[in-house]
Formats: sequence, C-alpha cells, structure tokens
Amino acid sequence: MTLTNRQNEIIEAALKLMAEGGIRELTIKNLAGKLKITEPAIYRHFRNKSEIVRTMIRKFDDGVDVSKETCKGFDGIAAFIRSRIRQVSATPSLARVMFAEELFLDDPECSELLLALMHRHKETLETFFLEAQNSGEIRKDIPLRQLFRLVFGPVRLLVKQWGMSNQKFDLSAESEEMLSALRKILK
Repeated sequence: MTLTNRQNEIIEAALKLMAEGGIRELTIKNLAGKLKITEPAIYRHFRNKSEIVRTMIRKFDDGVDVSKETCKGFDGIAAFIRSRIRQVSATPSLARVMFAEELFLDDPECSELLLALMHRHKETLETFFLEAQNSGEIRKDIPLRQLFRLVFGPVRLLVKQWGMSNQKFDLSAESEEMLSALRKILK
C-alpha cells in the first residue's frame, strides 16, 4: 500500500489517539487538533474516520515482510514473528491498538478486515508449521490451527505487555527468548 507522507502522518496520529484513549478518541476534530491542521485538510486525504481506520489495518497487514520462498519451517515462523516485532517496535502505538480487536467490535467492516488479516496470518504460519512438522523441527501431533494459537498467542501477549508497560523492556530480546522457548516446547 502506497500512502503519501501526509496520509502516513494522519495514520500515525490516529494510532496515537486510539492508543491513548480508544476508538472514541479518534475523531476528525481530535485528529486535526493533534496534527495542528484543519478538519477539511484531513478530508483531502481520507473520506472519513472509517477509511482512516481501514487504512490503518491494511498498513499493519502490509507490514509483514516474510517470503514463503526464502523462509522455511521454524525459520519462517521466527521470521514472521520478528517482522511483527520490528513493525511494532518502529510504531509503538501499534502495540496498544492492533492487538486490541475489542476497539473495532462496533464497526463490522473493520472487524471483518481484522478477522481476514488474522486468517491470512494463520494461513502463512500454517505453511511454516507444516514444513517444520515435515522436517522434524516441531512435533507432528499438534493440529496446525492449535499451533497457530500456541505460537501467536504468546506473541500477542508479549506485544500487549510491552505496550501497556510503555516499552519498559527490550521487546526484541524478549521475543528472541520467547522464540527459543517455543522451539524447545514444540520439539
């Protein structure tokens, strides 16, 4: 997804507003105030609040930088998780917003987008899980859908803890420790 610099600024400000006060804080008026621009200036870049939120979700989805061709098995799982960790580390407000689906429950379109995103992540990881099972890197007696929950649940929790603690610990180091533990548990 290609966004202009101003659209990226609007998305960043929207994320910060949501991280600070939830979805109800994300209004065009509050957004304009945060950016020190007029409300009509925002409407030149986005039709409405819904489009801003949808773009935010799509941008988060586009942030996964893992090629199924270059990564295989547990290395692919680790690359996927590291990609998410890098993305959240670069934009800390993501930690408080993108893993808080309850913020989007009142908007069916956004809920649907988040569910679709979750399914794409599940499909990507299931490919890696299957490769890891077939190569003997991880156990074969756990269904792929359960592996997704067992692996991605701790990632989500770690990111949430990091966000809620105002980044009081090294997210990258903790994620590496978690990956190591997961590798041992799943062997």
